[in-house]
Amino acid sequence: MDRVVILGAGELGGLIAHAAARRGVAQDICLIDEKGRVAEGKALDITQATPVESFSARVTGSSDPSLVGGATVVVIADAAGGAEWQGDAGLTLIKRARDFSPKSLVVCAGALQRDLVERGVRELHVPRARLIGSAPEALVSGVRALIAVELKTSPRDVGVTVLGMPPEHIVVPWEDATGRRIRGQSPHGRTGTTSSRKQD
Repeated sequence: MDRVVILGAGELGGLIAHAAARRGVAQDICLIDEKGRVAEGKALDITQATPVESFSARVTGSSDPSLVGGATVVVIADAAGGAEWQGDAGLTLIKRARDFSPKSLVVCAGALQRDLVERGVRELHVPRARLIGSAPEALVSGVRALIAVELKTSPRDVGVTVLGMPPEHIVVPWEDATGRRIRGQSPHGRTGTTSSRKQD
């Protein structure tokens, strides 16, 4: 991957930029925010970690939205000092990404941005294959963490699937859940509706 642009230099945007640099996801990573100095400062902080963390990515910050042009991936994150991009403001960013970089994959990285993805597809006609979100993964991570707390274990030791449309319509098929201390049993000792497997 050649170039990743992150729209929003808030806490989430900064973490994504740092993780992308550390993992070698792209050679060029750009944080863009209306507060250009904040974006530049975060980029500098990440760059200064290069000798310690041994990555070679070039990380920059700017307030210029036209730098979205030519990005391989555009990430919609959160504003500096604010919350995740949502509603009409988030939709404006998706439109900007679509117009400046029509071949980019657009990722809505916030846990609350499911509606933003749906609106981008429905209202802006961005192909579903080019506009994705991480909200389902965030939901699964949250469920995994809650189960781990109940079981007094690490979330890494829990495997669970969450089905449906959050937040109102979700189902956890407990019969498929796995973990260090359970398999096919809910944290409260109730087995899934189609499974009779017992605790290991």
